[in-house]
Amino acid sequence: MRQYQTSLKYGFYGALLGIVFFMLLLFSGNSPWGSASWMGSWIPAISAYFAIKTYKAEAEETSFSFSQLFRISVFTLFFQAIIVNVLSVILSTILQINSLELYRAEMLQYAEQIKQLVSEEIYNEAMVELQNATYSTLAFQDFTNKLIGGLIVSLILAGIFRKNKPTFENQHE
Repeated sequence: MRQYQTSLKYGFYGALLGIVFFMLLLFSGNSPWGSASWMGSWIPAISAYFAIKTYKAEAEETSFSFSQLFRISVFTLFFQAIIVNVLSVILSTILQINSLELYRAEMLQYAEQIKQLVSEEIYNEAMVELQNATYSTLAFQDFTNKLIGGLIVSLILAGIFRKNKPTFENQHE
């Protein structure tokens, strides 16, 4: 149960950082769902790192399994992804910010650049998808991207933090 509390706590902290980053991108004139969003990829790694580190420090155990640490990291990143994307949709809707228009303008510019490289059919499909984009669809796409990246980060962090039990324990104590 404590691992879920730690995951939720650090997922919330990461989500707050994510929302601050979201707002910074908007105020700088960039789309939070566009090409500049990769600059926030450090946030999930930092929150998962601190969740695992805190859990290990507070636990009475001396050895942790890979799956234990992986689970803590994945839940932290899952909570973070849900919270940040729900808040981004709410903020975008309530504040009437132009994040969707920024995203469409950026993607339209990229589409025009690659128009010569793709078929007319693919280009037309991309234009239809771009026109049908909503805050919810962009948030869901961002959520899945965060989960995929989070799985990779979780595998790496669990491998780094795992500490195996010694092969030969001191039996004479």
